[in-house]
Amino acid sequence: MRNTIALMSARWIAIAVMVAFCTRGMAADPRLIEAAEKEGQLTVYGCDVSETPMQVKRFSELYPKIKVLTYVAGCWQIYNRHVHEKAAGKPLADIFYATEDVLSKLDDDHETAAYESPELANFPASARPRGSLYSLYKVILAGFATNTDVIDSKTAPQDWLDFVAPSPSWKSKISFYDPRTSSAAFTVLASLEQNFGDQKAGDIYAGLKQADAELAPTTPVGVARLVSGEKPIMFYILTNQFGVMKAKGAPMEFIVPKSGAISMGFGVSLASSAEHPNAARLFVDYILSEGQNVVHARGEYGLRNGLAAPAGLPELGDIKIMPTDVKRALADQKKLLTWWQSTSGIQ
Repeated sequence: MRNTIALMSARWIAIAVMVAFCTRGMAADPRLIEAAEKEGQLTVYGCDVSETPMQVKRFSELYPKIKVLTYVAGCWQIYNRHVHEKAAGKPLADIFYATEDVLSKLDDDHETAAYESPELANFPASARPRGSLYSLYKVILAGFATNTDVIDSKTAPQDWLDFVAPSPSWKSKISFYDPRTSSAAFTVLASLEQNFGDQKAGDIYAGLKQADAELAPTTPVGVARLVSGEKPIMFYILTNQFGVMKAKGAPMEFIVPKSGAISMGFGVSLASSAEHPNAARLFVDYILSEGQNVVHARGEYGLRNGLAAPAGLPELGDIKIMPTDVKRALADQKKLLTWWQSTSGIQ
């Protein structure tokens, strides 16, 4: 039986933000607030295109004396921008807000700074991976998505390996993303290679090529073509992207592959070159406390202890997850991308 996830409606999102859990009473350290307001500014480099503005808006409502500037783009794009700015002697980021692979790379490059937020006491130990300086606050899952107005449930993909020999009915109806620019696409690539091996993973991407799958230039474009029915099958979609569109009434279905969904940790960290470190620390505290309400309201899995699964979603522990070794993926990144280009025929 298909393992599908029906996410909450817009009405339930409004309710969820009120009932997720009470964090507003957890006031931040007054001394930290004073120091942050004295700095008066914060620059956030974030790669969750839809969540980042919502978090920044709420943070600004709580701390109006702190002006927040943002750069929002793909996760590897924010990494590359910071690297170029640092090389030019003009780093701007105070906060990195990204997937775990990018944060791990920033850690390895000594671009993150240590901060043990008091809010981490309310998270599982895994929220601060051993030896890391970043904190994970939510988990994003990658699975398939279909436009239910176009794709019948009987003909929709059920597993990653279904793309080895794609159904003729899927011809020119699939979209996917570029792992050279998308952190999530790279994690999917690495996970498939780690779990299925070079041969089967290569066959999956060769099958996408055979089906004339389209490489979507950006996430918004890919999602728009899914919703319109132009490309009614997404090789993968993330639960955060899916939840936002489903809440708007889009005719979409999320399918957990039989082999397992692919999990991506999403976290936050101070930049080692931060010009506004106290404002950055205050932002981390916010993300790990009241910011979890925003995560929950968006139909996502927040990691704070006691936070229930989003309405309409199973508990995270009930979903089959394929393991991914992030450190190994980063070590193999150049080799994997070269192999992917050869297999997919994309240069």
